[in-house]
Amino acid sequence: MVGVARAFLYCLVCVLLFPAPGLGANDQETEREEVAEETGSDGLPATMREAHLAGQEPALTVHEPMYFVAGGGRGDDVKARFQLSLKYRLFDRESNVVEAMPWTSNLHFAYTQTALWNWSEDSAPFEDSSYRPSLFWQFGRLFGQDRAGLMLVGYEHESNGQGGDDSRSIDTLFITPGWAGQAFGREIIFLPKLYAYINKGSENPDIQRYRGYADFIVRYGNDDSWVTQLMYRRGTGGNNTVQVDLSIPVRPRIFARTGAYIYFQAFEGYGESLLGYDQRTGLSLRVGFAVVR
Repeated sequence: MVGVARAFLYCLVCVLLFPAPGLGANDQETEREEVAEETGSDGLPATMREAHLAGQEPALTVHEPMYFVAGGGRGDDVKARFQLSLKYRLFDRESNVVEAMPWTSNLHFAYTQTALWNWSEDSAPFEDSSYRPSLFWQFGRLFGQDRAGLMLVGYEHESNGQGGDDSRSIDTLFITPGWAGQAFGREIIFLPKLYAYINKGSENPDIQRYRGYADFIVRYGNDDSWVTQLMYRRGTGGNNTVQVDLSIPVRPRIFARTGAYIYFQAFEGYGESLLGYDQRTGLSLRVGFAVVR
């Protein structure tokens, strides 16, 4: 596993540092001009740039943060944690479907995957992964141009994709209101996620004792500087969970929330993975990178 990782990193460095064979300086400059003409000086594809300039969100865009971090706590195994997340507006607002059924204009599908990877074990196994498809209506936006208040209302399924005694799954209905403001010269965003369980798997019938019924999320910072995010949960059994994320940009952002960031994450509490929803994790500190924050 380590050998494969080293080979991958070596190849990645070579691709980034050395141009393709046979591509001279003039050819590279021509290629850059062609790409600039196609994408625009802001680095966005033409269709996406037009949507942003019009104050509209593209059909396919980011959802939750996307990152890769590694580390651990005192005396604990070294673990990596990573997350991928995207969302897609299902129907074009000028389509015949929306014209016939206006309620579909803000309907979105999203997919988020989070994995916990144990580097201290001999085989470096993935301890658990969480798969979260969701279907929801989105009203307003908090990021990018023409931002305003936000409201998400919908359904989410979460499962770890395993069977037998290791199977974990829940189905929830959720509502996420959002507000943005200013505090001490920086933007502050309140983004609580409130949910009700409509189905709990037989292996985790008491998950509300550890997860509760809400994720209280606060973001603070500016798009062109550092941003920190706090997530707090309190289960009905009095079990608390806290996660703090800090991101620092290392290059100009492509558009709202998307770019390249050094990413720090601290976690303490319950349910770092769905398999261990009732297991407490001591303070874990991890560092890595993110492309969406």
